[in-house]
Amino acid sequence: MNQPLVVEVNGLPGAGSTTLARALTKCFGVVALTDAPAGDAPPDLLVRVVGAQVRSADTAAIAMTEAPILVVASKCDTRRADQRPSAPGRQVYPVSGLLAGLTVTQEDVELLSEWQRGGLVVPVVAAAFAEHPEQARLLAAYGRWGLARAMTAVAEQPGIDAQALTAHLRAASGIDALAPPIRALSGQIAARRRAHRLSGLRLLAARGFDRTAAEYRLAAESLR
Repeated sequence: MNQPLVVEVNGLPGAGSTTLARALTKCFGVVALTDAPAGDAPPDLLVRVVGAQVRSADTAAIAMTEAPILVVASKCDTRRADQRPSAPGRQVYPVSGLLAGLTVTQEDVELLSEWQRGGLVVPVVAAAFAEHPEQARLLAAYGRWGLARAMTAVAEQPGIDAQALTAHLRAASGIDALAPPIRALSGQIAARRRAHRLSGLRLLAARGFDRTAAEYRLAAESLR
């Protein structure tokens, strides 16, 4: 497949679809859309983002899609493994889109190191950081679990730089677990793309618009 993978990422409001779409684009270089324009070519892959549990709307969306699909439980860093959602007949991949899409700066590393040396503890309630702009900024960017992981990393790896901490948090996010199932779907995705091309060429030929060229391309495509 020479063209970038086109992924539609959707889910119920608040599930984290937009955050995950940004992370997929950053980590894998795909075209990730949360609102595919009508009339465009169908997406190669659908990623359904679920929240604390798989709701009836999620089940219906999964059943209705014609594209290959992966189910991702976003924000799973906030729940224990035994509290994560499951979907009948589907593997659910826990991914923190927030951490996967994060780019740590050297300023962040210096702040984290300073806080760690000072014994700062990541609060259970975000409001505890509200009066401290830098603390509130990093808590919003990393999430509570991610911020705790980052502070542990700077404590255990003195001298860690921004690039290494970004890689560390990406590994913790779980997003790389999506690469094998996406690769496994490549044959199905290629077949769908070819079927879509053939359908478009048949429609052009039937409408008579540059029919000779359309029929030539259709014949060439059919021989592949």
